[in-house]
Amino acid sequence: MANSGPITLLTSGTRGDVQPYVALGLGLREAGHRVRLVAPEAFRSFVAPSGLPFTGFAGNPSELLARPDAQAALNDSGNLIRTLQASLRYARDARPVYRQMLASAWEACQGSRALVIGLPTVWGAHIAEALGIPPAWAFLQPFARTRAHPSALLPMRVRLGAGGNAFTHRIVEQVMWAPWRGIVNAWRTRALGLPAAPLLYPYAELYGPNALAVYGYSPAVSPRPADWPAGHQVLGYWFWDDDFGWQPPAGLESFLSEQPPALSLSFGTAALRDPEAMLPLVLRAVALSGTRAVVAAPQAWHAALACSPRVFPITGAPHAWLFARVAGAVHHGGAGTTGYSLRAGLPTLVIPHATDQFYWGDRIAALGAGPPLLARHTLTAEALAGDDADTSSTSSLSLP
Repeated sequence: MANSGPITLLTSGTRGDVQPYVALGLGLREAGHRVRLVAPEAFRSFVAPSGLPFTGFAGNPSELLARPDAQAALNDSGNLIRTLQASLRYARDARPVYRQMLASAWEACQGSRALVIGLPTVWGAHIAEALGIPPAWAFLQPFARTRAHPSALLPMRVRLGAGGNAFTHRIVEQVMWAPWRGIVNAWRTRALGLPAAPLLYPYAELYGPNALAVYGYSPAVSPRPADWPAGHQVLGYWFWDDDFGWQPPAGLESFLSEQPPALSLSFGTAALRDPEAMLPLVLRAVALSGTRAVVAAPQAWHAALACSPRVFPITGAPHAWLFARVAGAVHHGGAGTTGYSLRAGLPTLVIPHATDQFYWGDRIAALGAGPPLLARHTLTAEALAGDDADTSSTSSLSLP
């Protein structure tokens, strides 16, 4: 039954998953709605500057992916067997964390009037069902089934025709649901008082006559497929540009003011498996291309990177601040990072790690906003510098 409680935005995962939900929440609040954000407790201080009411829950399986032995579960390793083995280890190790997350989030969502859920929190559909409130889906990448293109979550880009494209979406749905079905059904029956979910639940709910799904990216970047249900709409990016109290490290602004203009080079939140190989690759690529680069990397890399006067290492910077001061961006192709580099009008090269990053890399190339993506497991300094690339497709970047 509907109540007078807030609209709850339920999110999890990484900062890239949480930050757009803050922007969405601020927009809803500006429109006159009561809103609260429910996310892992670790994000409380991050969300605080927004002023949105926050309720934390325990457990975030994404934190396990920071472990070096878990990286191959998502990363583009080029070795299918290795990826599958790592994925199975991750699913095994994440099970107790997943149980904790479900139990804690159920408590955190009490009193909600409506529930907004996304890709990391598709399990929130079960909470909405138990509370008797409407769910709304808010995605940062194309998710609903379509014949127009394969699933954006495939860690590769393929061309399969209309029927094959549609089939990939159903496969991805089941790959996301099957490892957790037993845990979720035990939780449904024990904690939520619901019967076990059918095989296709909860994704079948996306295609009902009253389904509401909104997508937080630009239709100019990824057009809305014509065969999506009417309740699925692409609204544009959800940007929250707070600087989070960040201050540039000493020397960075001076470095950025020098010539030639610098590029931004980053690898996302996923740790690189082999820094001993990647460090000299990055330094050689900078030397070959003759460019200058601000490189976002773990602190342990900084001493080695700083050996080059053409490189300024940082641990990170707000995208809105940094992308306004560089000539181009090389990054992993996360949905949010892609949105920020395109908004800044930067030539962009994507070196994807996993899932939808390949999709966004393809979209950048298709739009003429950057060169074709580079596969990380075959990356070379020459390819990164552009020495063995088609110069007609890379002339807009000093370091593709």
